[in-house]
Amino acid sequence: MTVLKLSGSLSDDPASLDLLCEYISQQSSQVVVVHGGGKQINEMCAQLGIPVMQVAGRRITTPETMDVLLKIVGGSLNRGLVSDFRSRNINAVGLTGADGGLTIAHKRPPLTIDGVETDFQLVGELDAVDPSILHTLLSSGCVPVIGCLTWSEDHGYLNINADTFAIAIAKALNAEELVFLMEPEAVLDADKVPLSSLTHDEFTKGVAQGWITDGMRPKLETGFKALKSGIQSVKLTNPAGLAHQKGTILS
Repeated sequence: MTVLKLSGSLSDDPASLDLLCEYISQQSSQVVVVHGGGKQINEMCAQLGIPVMQVAGRRITTPETMDVLLKIVGGSLNRGLVSDFRSRNINAVGLTGADGGLTIAHKRPPLTIDGVETDFQLVGELDAVDPSILHTLLSSGCVPVIGCLTWSEDHGYLNINADTFAIAIAKALNAEELVFLMEPEAVLDADKVPLSSLTHDEFTKGVAQGWITDGMRPKLETGFKALKSGIQSVKLTNPAGLAHQKGTILS
């Protein structure tokens, strides 16, 4: 069992989708795809004049922003991916974490960040994952494509970080591998050479030395969190690296 976390920046790239579907079609084991939609959400918010508010890289999800998430993550992006996969002979089924009792969450309480209390509004933290609907789909030969929305009995739909969501889904399915798909093929060292593997100690040194920075740092922090949670194998790569068995394996 492999869980693939697909970023919004890759989900509308035909060449990347070709490679992703090539990989999925060649797998003897089952595959589940989890997607976010940050790029598309921000684009629609800009079109509608809805402010994009983030604190420490975390999105504040107002009711207006949630309407956008429902249209993108639960709608056009998810439907588009299913269409893209079906057109490439992948028997995909689209859903979100709110469907079929897959996840239950509570609204995140306000957090104090850099000394300031922040209410992230309609953002959830998972309480439970019931993968029964995924097992049913997988046993029927389908590839579940899951948008990162969850469900609260008190608040209804809630937003949730796609990486965190992917880890929870992988754990619930006892997946052997979790792959975070990104734009680069692999993590690059200080000399811009792709790394086939990376330990946590090497990651810490890379941060201190300044060659692990910007968006790569949180990606790796999430990857090591997944590894620590008990997932056997965690890889960071792009669809080309996935198709050609390249990328960076964390250890």
